[in-house]
Amino acid sequence: MLLSPQQFQQVSGAVRGLTPAQLAWVSGYLSGLTRQFDETLPVAPAAFPVAGAATLKTTILYGSQTGNSKKVAEQLLARLHAQGSEAVLANLKDYRPQQLKKEQRIVAVISTHGNGEPPDDARAFFNFLQGERAPRLDSLEYAVLALGDSSYEEFCQTGQALDQRLAELGAQRLLERVDCDVDFAAPASDWQQQLAGKTPSALESGGIHFHVNPVAAQVAQANEYTASYPFRAELLNSIGLTDTGSDKDVLHLELSLEDSGIHYQPGDILAVSFDNEAALVDEVLHLAGLPGSERVQVSGVETDLYSALRHQRELTSVTRRQLKAYAELITHPELLAAAQDKTVLQDWLYAADWADVLREFAGKPSAQQLVDVLRPLQPRQYSIASSPEAHPDEVHLLVKRVEYAFQGREHLGAGSNWLARLQAGEAASVHVKPNPNFKLPTDPQAKVIMIGAGTGVAPFRSFLFEREAQGVKGNSWLFFGEQHFRTDFLYQTEWQQLLASGALERMSVAFSRDQAEKIYVQHRLQESGADVWQWLQQGAHIYVCGDMNRMAKDVHQALLQIAVQHGGKAEEEASAWLEQLVSERRYQRDVY
Repeated sequence: MLLSPQQFQQVSGAVRGLTPAQLAWVSGYLSGLTRQFDETLPVAPAAFPVAGAATLKTTILYGSQTGNSKKVAEQLLARLHAQGSEAVLANLKDYRPQQLKKEQRIVAVISTHGNGEPPDDARAFFNFLQGERAPRLDSLEYAVLALGDSSYEEFCQTGQALDQRLAELGAQRLLERVDCDVDFAAPASDWQQQLAGKTPSALESGGIHFHVNPVAAQVAQANEYTASYPFRAELLNSIGLTDTGSDKDVLHLELSLEDSGIHYQPGDILAVSFDNEAALVDEVLHLAGLPGSERVQVSGVETDLYSALRHQRELTSVTRRQLKAYAELITHPELLAAAQDKTVLQDWLYAADWADVLREFAGKPSAQQLVDVLRPLQPRQYSIASSPEAHPDEVHLLVKRVEYAFQGREHLGAGSNWLARLQAGEAASVHVKPNPNFKLPTDPQAKVIMIGAGTGVAPFRSFLFEREAQGVKGNSWLFFGEQHFRTDFLYQTEWQQLLASGALERMSVAFSRDQAEKIYVQHRLQESGADVWQWLQQGAHIYVCGDMNRMAKDVHQALLQIAVQHGGKAEEEASAWLEQLVSERRYQRDVY
């Protein structure tokens, strides 16, 4: 029997915040309760430990930027505990890499951040492992699950590097590495199952054993809103922030979280689900020569092709892996050769959608083949621009409409244009993604230097309104960049109010197109290099949000130059100093 909404809220509240091991105990307890009402149900013992002989210990290590790797690692821990295996969990930030030579078995769940880089919490671990002090690991068994996004060229690069390095140091693979794309749930679960099958249970030697009730596990997973279980947030307001004459259309959106129970922190991310443009779906069907009524299977569920393309499959982006699979499917050797060469088609892949693919490289895939080569439609992620203290029961977004001409037709960003058409009173399906590596300092008086260009300024609005609501004054410096002062100064009035209230102490702006020579935020950083260095010597935290390939990379280089010019450091020392700031979480980046 299904739970009523009130009962579901009660159950969700009861299990919120429990660890995987605690959830396992609760599941056994719930199973015991069901026995009281239905004597036909098999008894599942509660999760009480039974003393016994020591077994092989599995150490599960995770490196996560936004929490996905952590969740998979926690699921694996619960699974191993449920079958009675001895396992421990550790964030790579807190794990001493010298401990590797004492381990029997490690399992690593690791994501790739930025342009093929380790997550910030894992950088020190990777630096040690790649260095001369890394120990031989001939007695170690290991397995690696790599998480990534195939729309980036360096797909799963961190997991691949870790897998290769452990093998070089003599460790033995327990399982072949698995590289997961954005739809990682199913392959990650299969990998966990394989690993559990290769992990001895303590029960076999009279050791600890836990029993997990699948129903209780489902309740735990429903504990928070997800892409599969989103909250319907009503649009309260949509305001255009750019003026007439701007090359951009940037919107400020306010959504209601009333009665949702959603809690977020400044720096977190809001994921928004949406449907593909009907016109794009029609174009893809036309170019593929397929009827929208044809039946297909999507994740084991039958539906019609039109519905699959409209609601479930990604059409506005194309990855190199997809292009390779498509070339093999239609037997196109020239396209296959281009797709296998990372130096070819880079600009084309960046701009193309699936209508471009089908027009440029015509083929005759079946309806099912087309669905299978497409990636699942993923929610778009936006940095939250509001403060839970200053804007209770609301969440604000800063969204730039993506629209550009390519291959003789207009291309529209799927998520941004869907949001732009949303009217007040209509609802969006949303869920919050915690961003643990982009957070204000625990000390409210700590200095913060915030660097953002364009919509990358969104989380800093959240930071500053939060500090103002908490009565914190000063110790904040915002660097903001855009094209034109008159048309593109996003949130100009609010920054002035925050300066007047004292919540924002200092602001430096760069409008790149208002003079003959382009000026960007990294130039303003260097111009104020002496003061920036002084702030950093006083414990300031640095935050960077925006484009990883240009702005974030140039800002990083500017910080290195400041350390050399004003800190008197050699280049190698400056690089090591910045790495130390990352390890101390005093240098945090939210880049894309």
